[in-house]
Amino acid sequence: MKVSKPIATTATIATFAIVGVTGVFMFFDLKNYGIKIAHEYIGMVMVLACVLHIFANLAPFKKYFTGKKLGFISATIIAAIIFVVFASNSNKSKLPQKELYSSFMSANLSSAMVALNSDKTAVKKYLNSKNIEFEDTSIKEFISKNNLNEVEFINTLLNR
Repeated sequence: MKVSKPIATTATIATFAIVGVTGVFMFFDLKNYGIKIAHEYIGMVMVLACVLHIFANLAPFKKYFTGKKLGFISATIIAAIIFVVFASNSNKSKLPQKELYSSFMSANLSSAMVALNSDKTAVKKYLNSKNIEFEDTSIKEFISKNNLNEVEFINTLLNR
């Protein structure tokens, strides 16, 4: 199968631009669920586009990467592989933020409201607007059972 150079190159540039822009958005916390998902899936498409681009331009790549350039690229790839292998195995423990969030989501709703000094009337108003009765279960169960928006509900608990 022969890969078209213009298609492979255009796909690589387009996906690079989208992944770059969404990456910058996420870096500056301008993210929402859609941006994160787009970044991840288009990133996968970008990998495929790059592979197609390499195959479409294999002859020019072979001519360009000879001698010292080939050695440098090979050393960089080997270093990256070693880093990925050892970096992923070096920290087996959970991130503290994830552990804290998991504990928070397991807490009873009434305990969390006391700990967060939540405005009880605001929480009641929020629940009434959704026709939901207060139940003293874990926050995670309460959100799941009542099909609530997690971020919206936690913001209500935080008086935001």
